[in-house]
Amino acid sequence: MTAATALPAALPRDAFLQAMLARLAGKQHADYPIVKAIAEGRATREQIGFLGVVFYHFTKVTPQVLSTIHSRCTDRNVRRRIMDTLIDEDTELRCGSKGHDALALDFATRFTGWTEADVEAFDKPRWLEEMIAYRFKIARDMPVIVALGNSGIASESHAPLMCRLISDGLRAHYGVRDEDQESWIVHIDGDEDHSETAFKVVLDTATTADLQDKMFWCIDEYTRHWGNFWRACETGGVEIRRTAVAH
Repeated sequence: MTAATALPAALPRDAFLQAMLARLAGKQHADYPIVKAIAEGRATREQIGFLGVVFYHFTKVTPQVLSTIHSRCTDRNVRRRIMDTLIDEDTELRCGSKGHDALALDFATRFTGWTEADVEAFDKPRWLEEMIAYRFKIARDMPVIVALGNSGIASESHAPLMCRLISDGLRAHYGVRDEDQESWIVHIDGDEDHSETAFKVVLDTATTADLQDKMFWCIDEYTRHWGNFWRACETGGVEIRRTAVAH
């Protein structure tokens, strides 16, 4: 899955942290034009509808990805941290009025006017299928610490700003009430907690050159998939309009 280890020796903790952050520079969610367009009211409703639908299909598998990592983890303390995140994602007990996938489905249906069946039946683009397959492969095959960092560092560490920009834009420019966009709101604080957990676990335990190199590879790969996601949302409005006509 990865190339030969590029690091001659493991980096010290602070240097490892700075190297991970440097790899995220310019590739964070909020760096993409579509996120800024929603925040400023320049995105079309079809673009946002497409985002809502594909974000649901992304979010739908998150509990399964996390539970796969959890099932492989032999460290009780790390396993508890993963469970805390899984509770947030898949239940209404701590972070949102429903599981995050159900909230994402609510936003997709309310914003597009589609039924739940319409959203479920959406023909997922190849890039989304590949992104989902990547998530499961990392959860199954990578060391647990790296798999946890793939979600918490490569994605969730920079999700709160993106969700805040989208949420504020929906409220200010598209008339979306908070109760109709809880899917975005729950990630503003929730992903900050998940990110802190992932950073702590990875920095505490990825102390070999091999683990650090695998973490760098995951950051590069996952941000590549996210780049495909956000670029597709710029043109996805065409697909939403075509599907709406078919309905």
